[in-house]
Amino acid sequence: MNQKENRAVQLQAVADFAQSVHEGNGDGHGFDHIKRVIALAQKILATEPEANAQIVLISAYLHDTYDEKLVDDVLMQKNKVADFLTSVSVDKNDAEEIFYIIDNMSYSSNLLEKKSLNLNGKIVQDADRLDAIGAWGIVRTLQYGWKKGRELYNPEIKPMTYQSKADYHQQEKNTTINHFYEKLFLLKALLNTTEAKRIAASRDKIMHDFVSAIENESQENQTRR
Repeated sequence: MNQKENRAVQLQAVADFAQSVHEGNGDGHGFDHIKRVIALAQKILATEPEANAQIVLISAYLHDTYDEKLVDDVLMQKNKVADFLTSVSVDKNDAEEIFYIIDNMSYSSNLLEKKSLNLNGKIVQDADRLDAIGAWGIVRTLQYGWKKGRELYNPEIKPMTYQSKADYHQQEKNTTINHFYEKLFLLKALLNTTEAKRIAASRDKIMHDFVSAIENESQENQTRR
């Protein structure tokens, strides 16, 4: 096989591995999310010819495979991912870059200080953040809230400000709608690439319209009682 064919076979193996990790997930982090992130990454890659597409796509496929929200033992799962990358002949330096991207791209990892990412990392970060906003972002937020047993909306519970990654993940009492204010409404301004910013404009509006409708209709229902 030539190099292009080798990369295609390698990428398919990565996709199969990611699917095996995410299938059956019902909290907004299923393989459907991964496929949308891949499609978004490919759109951005088309406008960023200097990026390394293989590193971008492998990172995008694997970015949630050892997420602490999804697995009980992060280190064990990360080692499993590392062993897998070795088994499909991912170069050691490429693997190090992939892990750096995954470990530093999340919103919670950047709460205290913005982590430095190269172009490859910025594309993966943008693609993941784009799937967190818009119509699918709303669906995923609702899925996660239901999975966690959170109240959908309560005007007496105000949005929080987080001081650390642990604080962000260990919140005990919060609402699903607050998540829009605490994170999702902030993402448009945090995007890196021109293409991602273009895509984000309409998606951000969809979210604001949805949350405004929830709040307005809830207020109307209270007024009528």
